[in-house]
Amino acid sequence: MPYDFTTWDRNCLEEHATPLDGTVTGTIPPWLRGSYILDGPGRMTYGTSEFNHVFDGSALIQKFTIGETGVTFTSRFLRSYAYTTNLENEQIVVSEFGTTGKSVTKNKLAKLGDKFAFDKMFSDNAPVGVVKFGGEYYCITEAPFLHKIDPTTLETISKVDLHKELGINSQCPNPRPLPDGTTVNILHGMGATGPKYDIVGFPPTPLEGKSSVFAKPKKLGSVDARWKLNPCHMHTFGMTENYFILLEQPLTIDVKAMVANTIRDKPFIGGMEWMENKLVKIHMVHRETGKEVKLKCKCEAFFFMHIINCYERDNHVVIDVNGYAKPDLLHAFHLKNLRENGATLGSNLDGGAVKRIVIPMDISDKVAPEMNLVMLAGTKAKAQRQKDGSLVLTPDNVTNFAYEIPSVHPDYVGKRYRYFYGSCGDMTGVTGKAGKIDLETREAKDWFEEGLYTGICYFVPRPGATAEDDGVVLCTQLHGGSDKKKVSLVILNASDMTEIARAVFNTASDIPRSLHGIYIPA
Repeated sequence: MPYDFTTWDRNCLEEHATPLDGTVTGTIPPWLRGSYILDGPGRMTYGTSEFNHVFDGSALIQKFTIGETGVTFTSRFLRSYAYTTNLENEQIVVSEFGTTGKSVTKNKLAKLGDKFAFDKMFSDNAPVGVVKFGGEYYCITEAPFLHKIDPTTLETISKVDLHKELGINSQCPNPRPLPDGTTVNILHGMGATGPKYDIVGFPPTPLEGKSSVFAKPKKLGSVDARWKLNPCHMHTFGMTENYFILLEQPLTIDVKAMVANTIRDKPFIGGMEWMENKLVKIHMVHRETGKEVKLKCKCEAFFFMHIINCYERDNHVVIDVNGYAKPDLLHAFHLKNLRENGATLGSNLDGGAVKRIVIPMDISDKVAPEMNLVMLAGTKAKAQRQKDGSLVLTPDNVTNFAYEIPSVHPDYVGKRYRYFYGSCGDMTGVTGKAGKIDLETREAKDWFEEGLYTGICYFVPRPGATAEDDGVVLCTQLHGGSDKKKVSLVILNASDMTEIARAVFNTASDIPRSLHGIYIPA
């Protein structure tokens, strides 16, 4: 039996504002009390119109609350402009990643004006994740919009428009928190010489005289895009003790194609261009000075969504990333393709790999170009100096598959670490695996059960623990086949990946996949 791609093809029409009690088996650790909140595409239809791509769906926030008496499930649709407008008109009006909305404006000039109004060109639907700014929780997406939510009720409270606030065009949807409450992110805008990536810090509380933490973030650094009409797609970035790490991959947004597609009523995905035969350019920016490191580094081409972790060791910078040969995955998840080719799709998709990139920071100008300058033990990664002094890097493929939406012990982010957890990229069997990767032994320890498909894995450390893998992994599990309305939260022992507890829920509507999650302790 093939992988069940119907687990990617779900249409949720009903939310659960009232908590639903789950059927619990096993024993939930007494220290594990809190809320696991997830965000992802949910509603796929309005009236008779349907979105074309998995990532187009209107955001559905799901929450598993782990308490003294058991586990409950709630869900709410994010009340974005896109959601409410589509709902009001009973059709898809607002365009998304893979779908062009139908204009309800009758005047032709007004229709053209709508096309080029920023908030009409880019949807405020935010199905990518739930993140924290200034002690508050927000649903986020790549477009420059955030929606503040109540983590208790999941109600939508307010909207933040960073295009109006800061003049940016897009943002990285995976910001990084600092211990002092500052949130670091990459904002994409236009500079004097073209597209740029600004590294900014949003303060833990609003600055004096400002109404919100978004009013005036601190600029920590900036990098110019290498292609002036093709800024790259940047879903995540990395941080070490001393550096911000930006990977400028060959998947780009073609500005000219975007304008042409807007006129022709073609969706956003058509404006994305894979720059064939171009390498990944790696930018390292000093956290203290905001200046870019002079050492120029490029790596063999790959597509990526998620950097796993980065750290410094023995005068090397280590970057771990889930990488793929090309961005074919993005196009594979059109609903038409899933429905017509799902039986064989799993064997044709690139399952990716965990790639380790190593950059030596102390380079002699007298080394031979064929010499591998990586001196760290236990890695096959390579770095070779070119005549112009730059480095060409070859990653070490640590695993046979990518392990997506990676989760690392929070105390080890930006530091040397050994383990991470994620959803396995192997889509050839009748299950979707949750995995623990040991980066020292290169071992992948998987948990799976036939008919269950792992959504998001999230590591929660045990309070007071000293071992890196002492804790649990929260794993959402979608049920295949006809059980579209059923969802399970499986709790695994993080050290050996054995199941210790499970909560199962039967809901009123389809349960879709989430894209990212966050755990909030009680």
